[in-house]
Amino acid sequence: MLRKFVRVLAVLLTVGTGLSPGQPQSSLSFAANLKIMGFELGKSTLADVEAKLGKSPVKKCSHDEETSKEVCYVSARDDQTRVVFEAGFSGGWKRLDGYKVMGGGSVERCYRECPRSTEVTSEAQAESGLKLGLGREQLIALLGAPMHVQGNNLNFQQQSRQTMTRKQAEAAGRTFKSPAIDSYYDVQDSVDVTLAGSKVVEFEVRHVVTY
Repeated sequence: MLRKFVRVLAVLLTVGTGLSPGQPQSSLSFAANLKIMGFELGKSTLADVEAKLGKSPVKKCSHDEETSKEVCYVSARDDQTRVVFEAGFSGGWKRLDGYKVMGGGSVERCYRECPRSTEVTSEAQAESGLKLGLGREQLIALLGAPMHVQGNNLNFQQQSRQTMTRKQAEAAGRTFKSPAIDSYYDVQDSVDVTLAGSKVVEFEVRHVVTY
């Protein structure tokens, strides 16, 4: 059932040119976390990333059938910063729905072999100002109070809604064999941050759209 839902959502999200913003004004600052290095979650694609940063083998770092496709890059400098771009069900496995920035500490096995890029540095940051090296207080001033805290791991979330385009609403009606009465997508934007010595050493941003 889950696989069927995921495939249906992926089809709906490919209809039309994209999602029309319908979130309240208060969500705009949080939305700035979705933009990094000239790419934007929900709009840019894995192909866009490779066109700018170069080819990178597509990875699947989980055995889950519906796991995201990922491409990663490591800094050409000595700092060993890594940036990972993700495209999962929410982006139809083509559009970006997540990214991760990791400092040069211990690296998960999946990300040990990444092509070098001069575009990737320890200064890589979201349009909001989220970046490696921020202090805990700076982080909370930027993102607000975390939703969950577990040791050095902080989770920030924001829920919003986005209106469907007319074509997307019509496609939803055909897919579910009834008119789309509630023609909105539910959106959850989240930021997961890892601290070490009260400094940000890793962060992941996700943009999940469901109907």
